[in-house]
Amino acid sequence: MAFPNKKREPLENQRGRPPRGALSSYPDDLVALIKELREKHEGWGAINILVELEEEYSYSASVLPSIASLNRYLKTNGFIKSYVPSSPFPKSNKCNKKANRIHGVWELDAQGAVKVKGIGHQAMINIKDTKSKLHCMAFPVSVGNSNTQPRTKCYYWALRLAFAEWGLPKVIQVDKDAVFYENRSKSPFPKSLHAWLISLGIEVCFIKYSPPTQNAMIERAHQTMERQVLKGQKYDCWKSLFQYCNKRRKRMNEKVPNRSLRNKPPLEAYPKATHSGRPYSIEKEAELIDLKKLYSYLAKCKWYRQCSTTKTLSLGGQQYYLKNAKPNSQLQIKFCNRSKKLIFRDANELFVAKLPIKELTIEKLMGATTKSLFSMRNKIYRLRNCPL
Repeated sequence: MAFPNKKREPLENQRGRPPRGALSSYPDDLVALIKELREKHEGWGAINILVELEEEYSYSASVLPSIASLNRYLKTNGFIKSYVPSSPFPKSNKCNKKANRIHGVWELDAQGAVKVKGIGHQAMINIKDTKSKLHCMAFPVSVGNSNTQPRTKCYYWALRLAFAEWGLPKVIQVDKDAVFYENRSKSPFPKSLHAWLISLGIEVCFIKYSPPTQNAMIERAHQTMERQVLKGQKYDCWKSLFQYCNKRRKRMNEKVPNRSLRNKPPLEAYPKATHSGRPYSIEKEAELIDLKKLYSYLAKCKWYRQCSTTKTLSLGGQQYYLKNAKPNSQLQIKFCNRSKKLIFRDANELFVAKLPIKELTIEKLMGATTKSLFSMRNKIYRLRNCPL
């Protein structure tokens, strides 16, 4: 007997939970009540809601969903945020060891803006060598008010001027300020300044404890430079202030006794501190940048990002489209040093995509061309007002 040739529906359509999602098999009035309770009590989880339904609304435990089902409903409807794993930057034990060497560790920080007569608010970027107490740089930045911080570009130039004068250090120690650290993420991607320093062969250490436990020296440097060049002073332009900063730094490094150095100036206590032995110049910056060092660092990192409804995510300020990703899913990302590509995996560590990393070039790390760096350096020393 011949049977009619009926086309069977694919098995996939018969699998899994009904299209309505979590708690779809429960009465609509119960689901609505659960939603109402959660909206009114943001701090309540599945257990609290189930207890409330039994005690206040006389529901029997046998007709209520399980804790797992209720949690799934809360998560699906956005009442519970997805867990984001933490993946900090690779740890290093070298920072403390290098702090015992001249130009082994520099402390870097910007003081809160101070109002200066004649030129308005100035935020001083200070850099000091931990071992020799050498004041490597005091770079004033004109800002709008007392709550304004220097832009990333200002830190680049404070460091460039210090490198040109003293050479490259081994380590730079900073706090987790937003200019250095992607502090809104549990798995931060190196900010532009961080990546630039790594490519120059400089390790970046982020302090774990606030001053004075760590970075106490640079905090004292803020007070010192404020007394030396800002307090009670008046300047007719930014250039005059910067020139005086350089004059006072030279005096403190060469002539003014330092109590922590047995009342000797830094360069008298440590004559070899005149240079780190690792030369730097703006002319050679592009040649000094080594992308291999940055690649090696990135290969040790791991990031977690949530994919949007349009299957895109942002990493390091760059957007990536993942056509095979599930919308709103959380992805794990690693960098493959061999292929120079980012590998994306889902929560079950299943492969999603492999894409080239974007905008990781020498010019992007520098933030400018060599020609424009020359021009900016000349403006810093020539113009009356800070050009940054």
